[in-house]
This record gives sequence, structure tokens and C-alpha cells, in this order.
Amino acid sequence: DKKADAEQLKNACQSGTVTVKQVARRDKSEKPPALYDLTTLQRDANRLLGFTAQQTLDYLQNLYEKKLCTYPRTDSRYLTSEGLPVLVNLVANAMPFRKGIAISCDAAAVINDKKVTDHHAVIPTRNIREADLSALPVGERAILELVALRLLCAVAHPYIYDETSVTVECAGAEFTAKGRTVKQPGWRALDAAYRAGLKNVE
Repeated sequence: DKKADAEQLKNACQSGTVTVKQVARRDKSEKPPALYDLTTLQRDANRLLGFTAQQTLDYLQNLYEKKLCTYPRTDSRYLTSEGLPVLVNLVANAMPFRKGIAISCDAAAVINDKKVTDHHAVIPTRNIREADLSALPVGERAILELVALRLLCAVAHPYIYDETSVTVECAGAEFTAKGRTVKQPGWRALDAAYRAGLKNVE
């Protein structure tokens, strides 16, 4: 609580002996996020791109009319269709942020007939292969890239890491440090590459 006490402890520790009290290591993993329905896409587009819910819907509607995205007004986050690996490869090849990142396709993670009502989750269509994406208006291209990112992430490997927690004692005080070692970057590699691209745009 007091700076003087902290300085005193710091000085005592610099010449003191450290005793390791506990080391704990745990394997952890984070599953990929689910595909987008309209609401979750609007939320992310607002957080990452600064778009209002209406702007996101308008851009998505335009992409739907250009046959580059599936039906926008959906509340499902799953698919019923097979043939997903082909679409995933087409989308991956069209996206600049995935260069150098290996793409996997765990179709079972996103296909669930029982969770699809009238329309399935929002995803890009195969027309992305022939489209000149650089000719799209900026807002539409940004939404298409976000939808593409979510498809690639949703079918990617989990993010797997070791978390190590160390507790040490020195000069009568306990200190705790945590660190993580990534074993498999999985879907987070794509997410990080996309966000790095966003920073460059800003």
C-alpha cells in the first residue's frame, strides 16, 4: 500500500534468497469461436471496425445481393451443407491475412442440422474465387473479410498452450508469476494476423 514499504521490500529481496514454494503447470486449450449470425457479426463489426449495427446489415445485404455472402438476417451459427473444405480453401486463398498460415477444416465443428432453422450462419460464398475484392467499397470489403476470418477460425484447430504458475518467497513476502507456452497456435494465428492487418489500415 505504501511506496516506502515497497522500496524496503525491493531492497531486501535484491540481496535475499528466493525459495520456490510451488510450480504448477496445466495444459489448456481454447476452442475456435462459432460462425457468425447477424447479431454476433454486428457486435464484432462495431468493436473491431467501428460500424453501427445498421451499417453492418447494409454492407452484408449488398454482399448478399452480389452473391458474395449468404443470407444476412439469420440467427443460426451453424451450417447444414457438406462440401465445406472446398469453400474454406477458396476463402483462404482470397484473404491476404492468411498468407503463410496453414489452413485446416474441421467441418464437424460447424455442421449441425438441428441448430439451423430457416437460414444457416453467415459465410462467404464460392463466388469469392472470381470476384475482384479490391473493387468492392471499403465497408463491404471489411465485412467480407470479417466473415471470411470467422469461417477460417471456426474450422481451425484449437489454441493449445501450457500455463505455468510459480510462487516464490523472498524476504518474508510471496510473489506469483504466470507464463504461457504456446503448443499449437490454431485459430488464434489467423485472428492475430487479421488484427495486425487492421492496425496497418488504421
